[in-house]
Amino acid sequence: MNGKRVLSKIMIKKIFYIIFFLALTGCGYINESQVIDKEQKFFFKGQTNLYSKDNNRKIIKKFYEFSNTENLARINVKKKCLEFEKVNNLKGTSCRYMGVKLTERMLTSREHPID
Repeated sequence: MNGKRVLSKIMIKKIFYIIFFLALTGCGYINESQVIDKEQKFFFKGQTNLYSKDNNRKIIKKFYEFSNTENLARINVKKKCLEFEKVNNLKGTSCRYMGVKLTERMLTSREHPID
């Protein structure tokens, strides 16, 4: 009887660890899927990188902003990076605008209704 309890406790622990591991690895793809969803919803994607002034090649964080107009994507992504820099009181960093790209929706659509 005691051996069965020990065996069942071990099995429960193993199942718990498997579920915990699956939950951790599965949650990592949520952010990536949100970007893909926005690629299908909007026409333009703006990008800004936050760099360290000490090491200009090291990217600290990348910012993306989506919009249906190119100008709005550019303005919003710049604001997002500067706001992050201000809120986190980062000194010795700089935001660099990397440009606006067409999203998957724009590249795969036959007509481009941008009015």
